[in-house]
Amino acid sequence: MPVDKLRVDLAKKASSFQVVGRPDVLSRTVEGNWATTFKGRGLEFTGYRQYTFSDDASLIDWKASLRSKETLLREFEEFKNFKVLFVLDTSDGMLFSSSNEKFKAEFAAEILFIISQAAMQSGDAIGLAMFNSNIVSSLEPSFGAGMRLMFERELLNTKNYGGVRDFKKSLLQIHSMMAEPGIIMLFSDFLGPFEEWQRYISLLAARHQVFGMVVLDERDLKLPSGDGQFFLKDPLTGETIYVDNKKFAAEYERLSSEHVERIRSTFKKVQGDCLVLKNGEDPTDNLKKFFNKQSRLVN
Repeated sequence: MPVDKLRVDLAKKASSFQVVGRPDVLSRTVEGNWATTFKGRGLEFTGYRQYTFSDDASLIDWKASLRSKETLLREFEEFKNFKVLFVLDTSDGMLFSSSNEKFKAEFAAEILFIISQAAMQSGDAIGLAMFNSNIVSSLEPSFGAGMRLMFERELLNTKNYGGVRDFKKSLLQIHSMMAEPGIIMLFSDFLGPFEEWQRYISLLAARHQVFGMVVLDERDLKLPSGDGQFFLKDPLTGETIYVDNKKFAAEYERLSSEHVERIRSTFKKVQGDCLVLKNGEDPTDNLKKFFNKQSRLVN
């Protein structure tokens, strides 16, 4: 589905980082929580040394000790900075809104931009990948204020939006982009068969810390209120059906809830996490809770 115009407001979000003393509430929330959440997370194994009685015994590597016939301690070094790849699903399924407000992809782009700026200001390298059936735009993780302008250029480019989604192909390409361990934040509605993406989230998680930012519209979760029949169209296949709201509303909501729980379970199994963001709702409180939760898990 071609996009002629985007309703993505990044200029306001960008200025909120520049005007000291008058930051946007959401920007301030994310910026204030990013470093606290992730700076204690990264530890890299650097080698072994001989254990002494003043050391933490939990760091003893017993297998290495048996091989060397002396008690060896694992040593780690904290990462100074991270590589963070922000991934945005811009396929046709994300070009949907049950209101006249922003599409899910537009809403997601704004949230992604805010979080990316917090990571950049914390000294982390930030990168971007936008995908449908392929990676349609990519920026390798890099440092420097110039990344903000590059993010703006790609997120505001209408040519990067629309098209059929192929999770498998796109996530495999993302796996190739990030050779070194880092953080991946994947923005999508994750609608569709689980086998399309579940396996490849596990592949990414074998190397990276992976977070799912699940962007859903109200209509993804429940049917319109009131009795009567509604005409529904699948944005991916074009298939249309009539639905009797009185008969199917409860079942629709139940299945939607189960789908969200399966998404949560998938990320939990790979030692990641996910956050559900509802299109059009103020995400400030939910983002704050999300970052606070990650901080508690680290500390």
